[in-house]
Amino acid sequence: MKANYIQFKSPQFRVLSDKQIDELHFASLQILERTGVSIHAAEALDLLGQAGADISDPKRVRIPSLLVDQALRTAPKNITLYTVDGQPYTHLNGTRSYFGAVVDQPDILDPHTGRRRPHTVEDTAALVRLIDALPNMAWVMSSSLVHGLPPEVAEKVIQLQCVMNSNKPFASSTLNTENLKGILEMCYIVSGGQANLRAKPFYVNSVEPTTPLVHNRESLEMSLICAEAGVPNIVFSMLMAGATCPATPAAALAVANAELLSHLVVTQLKRPGAPVIYGAEPNVMDMRTSIFPYGSPELCLWCAAMTELTHSYGLPMFGTAGTTDSKLVDAQAGVEVTQQVIMSVLSGADLVHDVGLVDHCSMISPELMVLTDEIVGMVRVMTGGIEINDETLALDLIDRVGPGGNFLAEEHTLKHFRKHWVPTIMDRSQLSIEETGTPVKHCQDLLREKTLKLMAGHQPPSRPEEMVKEIKKLEKSWFDRAGLPYKYPSLG
Repeated sequence: MKANYIQFKSPQFRVLSDKQIDELHFASLQILERTGVSIHAAEALDLLGQAGADISDPKRVRIPSLLVDQALRTAPKNITLYTVDGQPYTHLNGTRSYFGAVVDQPDILDPHTGRRRPHTVEDTAALVRLIDALPNMAWVMSSSLVHGLPPEVAEKVIQLQCVMNSNKPFASSTLNTENLKGILEMCYIVSGGQANLRAKPFYVNSVEPTTPLVHNRESLEMSLICAEAGVPNIVFSMLMAGATCPATPAAALAVANAELLSHLVVTQLKRPGAPVIYGAEPNVMDMRTSIFPYGSPELCLWCAAMTELTHSYGLPMFGTAGTTDSKLVDAQAGVEVTQQVIMSVLSGADLVHDVGLVDHCSMISPELMVLTDEIVGMVRVMTGGIEINDETLALDLIDRVGPGGNFLAEEHTLKHFRKHWVPTIMDRSQLSIEETGTPVKHCQDLLREKTLKLMAGHQPPSRPEEMVKEIKKLEKSWFDRAGLPYKYPSLG
């Protein structure tokens, strides 16, 4: 008689108990009802006032818990992002972490020279193609930072690079409503209209409260535009414990949650069911340097706790990993990125951003993107669980081969060994320089070679000629309105 075996699930990880999650939730509700939040958008104030919030003082709008409960009921619990050509790609439902790399910053760590230099639009196009080639990078993120173009044009041009150089979903940390409208107009051209983009979204907007407890006009107005359009919107809170919130992690989490819940209430009052992705990056402030340290263990721990709190609401979480305080892709970068990736996957953060950023998010490194992609692949194996059944136990095979035998020539080995993870930039060679006559390549050498090869060799997806024509017309209008000569580095 054969035993009935089950497939083991992925390892489970908890930072907070159920009781602690409840305490954080009720603390956030108390902040909203007692302290309130500052609201700087007229439409948001009207929506809150009509729903029963106290808006007598816009600098301390007090939101009753009933409105929070209502918003949590109507916010979608599952969000699917699509490829640019309309295929379902990432399913944000708490079951898998999808990592995304950033494609624009003030500076880039040039993989050809190893030196820092200003980041250009041409760099953005190359980085989008690199991300498109990396199997463990599922989406693209931009921050509206590029050398040589003013912000009112740069951000829209960057998003255009995402459309033209990758099929993967993309997101932007948008500066203002005008830029958001321009990006959405481009997305409507690509998708074939607003209804198609609503049905199969490949673009995600991102806004941030101003900590502590302030919702500025632009952020709220952009969220309301996204709610009306049915476009997924990330609401992302960044806190520095001891500076913009109290120094304890519990207080940081409660303040972040209050900011996010209040923003969620506004979007759900605008349109119940508007897709919102919860996000927070609670962290310490390094009191010696005043920086926001991306390599801190507190960031990993507190983001994991925030993920658990977010998932207790049934909402998708926007996490952080793949970034470093180091100015190089070195041992420090490897340690900091690995701890972030492991904690993100174990806690179940859904959409994980910041891959490729170095030097406190002031510079971008293509090599760090490739390294992080490799680390994500390793962590997927570590956290993938163990499948136990008759096939994987192979008891008949073990009995047939018997003591002292080997399994190299067995069909079972041929069937399963290719499932083992194989590195592409980690050195597992056995031979030394004395044995081969040539220098052994180290991880750093292999990393640079792979990065340059992918950046030079990967071909982006082609787009229909009529679509490209319409996009060119749209982009020219952006330059015309800004009074700038029109040039487009990747379309010509």
